[in-house]
Amino acid sequence: MQARVERDNVANDEDTEMKPPTKPHSKSITRWVYRAWLRSRIDTYTRNLHAIAVQRENDFHAERILHRAISTTRSKLQSL
Repeated sequence: MQARVERDNVANDEDTEMKPPTKPHSKSITRWVYRAWLRSRIDTYTRNLHAIAVQRENDFHAERILHRAISTTRSKLQSL
């Protein structure tokens, strides 16, 4: 009985070996990286949409200024 107790207290080589990560762990890392990549894509797309919206607003103001200039020039031409 005492021999059995001594055997249980001895550390086996199997217990001290480093085990490779299991599949669920590596899947969670892959999932985490994929989610981070998707979030960065969403941020990039959002910034691009914002830049396009700003450009459209600038274009709209420029178009209004040009329409006014054309209207003013036509009225001056007709008044001659």
